[in-house]
Amino acid sequence: MKKRLLKLTRFTLASTLLAIVIAGCNKSNQRINSDDQTDFSELIERSKTVQEQVLDFKSTMEYYRDNPGVKTGGQLYEADEAILELESLINYNFCYTGLECNKKTYEETEFTMPLDDLLQINDPKLSEVYYDRLIDTVQAQMGRVNYSNMKLLIVDLELGNIASNGDATVFVGALIGNEATAVLHNDSWIYGLNQGLCSSGYSNDEDAATQLCTRVTNAMLPNPPNGYIWTFGNPHSKNIYAKDHPLTTAPDNYLDYKVFYAEENPELQLTIGDAEECLSIYEMNFYEGYYIDFAEDLENEFSQDFSSCIIEGIHIITTSEYIVHKYRIFVGTRHLKYPFEVEDILTY
Repeated sequence: MKKRLLKLTRFTLASTLLAIVIAGCNKSNQRINSDDQTDFSELIERSKTVQEQVLDFKSTMEYYRDNPGVKTGGQLYEADEAILELESLINYNFCYTGLECNKKTYEETEFTMPLDDLLQINDPKLSEVYYDRLIDTVQAQMGRVNYSNMKLLIVDLELGNIASNGDATVFVGALIGNEATAVLHNDSWIYGLNQGLCSSGYSNDEDAATQLCTRVTNAMLPNPPNGYIWTFGNPHSKNIYAKDHPLTTAPDNYLDYKVFYAEENPELQLTIGDAEECLSIYEMNFYEGYYIDFAEDLENEFSQDFSSCIIEGIHIITTSEYIVHKYRIFVGTRHLKYPFEVEDILTY
């Protein structure tokens, strides 16, 4: 969990975003109705303020990149302030939201951010971190993914330990998707591994997991007003583990958990076969309801809005054997972005 207690003594992007996050904590957790434009008027005004601050910070970073001889001056940031500034800019500038994706992956790595004796960093040094470390790190993460139409969806930064030499560890999580039309079929699907429908063999690189992720997204993410796209600040994410959410004390490999799970267990006479691998229409609807509940719970936990999810059907064989849905949900402080151009970080 992030612990970002930002100082309100300076009118920076960090302080602006914090004020909006605090305002979000007072919301009634009602769904935004995309058909009711009155719901958007206040959000549009707040979003304009955020956009101005993000673009101002972007200009500052570009100035010091274009003037590498300037090593002093500019703003001083605490480590957590710097993380929020960088995270806000990279999500605003390079991340796509609301895209249809038939595949997603979440890549995690880390880099170091140097701080001074007061555990602060100035604009010139932060510019180096942004261009030479953060962008390079995300590009490397995407380089490990072999998608034909790859898009960056979310970047989540977490501040780790600060070493005795003043280097702060920054953990970088990147949600990456393959943009493609996701065609929903109300049918029986194989649990995962892009194996398609149970009956016809139709695949299109989809399975029960990708179909359920699309259903959750459709239920949780409203359409923005015309001419805008969503952008998310201060993202949080959470893994939902099947074994943490049992529905029975006598599992039989059928609807035993709120998240799909089936196992090989000779002692319990449980096996994994075609019946266990195939999720019927009833099972798909059953899990959809719980998966949406988990997304709403995370919204309430952080007083933020759903931004995306990734569900993967995997087959694990170690000391035990089981098939399961690996489910991760993302929420953030939601704003509107206009104009809606998104830069490609791979060619930046």
